[in-house]
Amino acid sequence: MWRRDETSVFQAARVDLHVTDDPWLFSDRHREAISAHWERRRLVTPNFFNGVVHLLTQYNLSGDGVLSARFLRTDFRSFLYWRETGWPDTGVMDAFGSALLLSAEGRVLLGRQRAGNLNSGLCYPPGGFIDARDVREDGSIDIEGSVAREILEETGLSAPAIARGQGYVITIAGPVLSIAVPYRSGLPGAALLDEIRRHISADADSELADLVLAAPEERNAELPMPDYALALLSHLPHLKTLS
Repeated sequence: MWRRDETSVFQAARVDLHVTDDPWLFSDRHREAISAHWERRRLVTPNFFNGVVHLLTQYNLSGDGVLSARFLRTDFRSFLYWRETGWPDTGVMDAFGSALLLSAEGRVLLGRQRAGNLNSGLCYPPGGFIDARDVREDGSIDIEGSVAREILEETGLSAPAIARGQGYVITIAGPVLSIAVPYRSGLPGAALLDEIRRHISADADSELADLVLAAPEERNAELPMPDYALALLSHLPHLKTLS
């Protein structure tokens, strides 16, 4: 379903995301290795929690701009084993919601994750796993709610301080698929950073160590970013307006 050298960024007008009851055969086949890996990993990062994770199993972009995708349920330790052994199953993808949050000048907000977390030291748009809270009774995924929750938890921002933009920006980078929801703040960059830093300093459990504002038209090579975040920023100047 994916290639390691594949990178693409495109826009979608709507998304249709559902969770299936399909098993993850990779997890079943590697159950013992996953358990052993988890025990070793917990010694290094004891704060890791083995919660529910949803992995993408298929997706399609229709001619009218609707991204349809299906997911399966697994646990974090199985996901972690898959990720840290080189993503050996190419039939699933790490798919999640991201907040494409722009300052008044059009700079993109990135959070730098604290040590001890999955993406320690990396800068990325606020976001996180699709978890059980994001799945409705009919199996549909509330990606808007997921991203809004992550924004509130990580930055303290919510409407009307930030305004929802149009559509979605989908970024594929190897085994990763990000579904970005665009937002814009009326605050200039410096004021936006001050506002969020106050929130971070008051939250002893914050996943973020700091924040940066990146200009999409610049290379941003000096920032330590995962591949999908770098691809997203690189392609933003070529996308239609997001406001």
